[in-house]
Amino acid sequence: MGGFLGEQEKLTRERVKEILRNKEYNYFEEKVKLLEVRDDSVLLTISFLIEHKSRMIVIEEKEPIVVPFSDFKVEDWGDGIRKLADIE
Repeated sequence: MGGFLGEQEKLTRERVKEILRNKEYNYFEEKVKLLEVRDDSVLLTISFLIEHKSRMIVIEEKEPIVVPFSDFKVEDWGDGIRKLADIE
């Protein structure tokens, strides 16, 4: 039933993927949260917040992601002005 503002679009997972793929959003925020550092990996959650036609849509990871620490580039930036060295 449409109100005085008109009918709202019915969102599905496929439609949300299309909105992301075609960049049909007015606002985009991405968030990565570090949950835990293990011996050789890190545990992360990822979420996205988008605004599409005055509607806020949240996309969150169902389960945390385990990423090997070796997949990350680690650098020493000293005082933050310039990179000093890669950390092995």
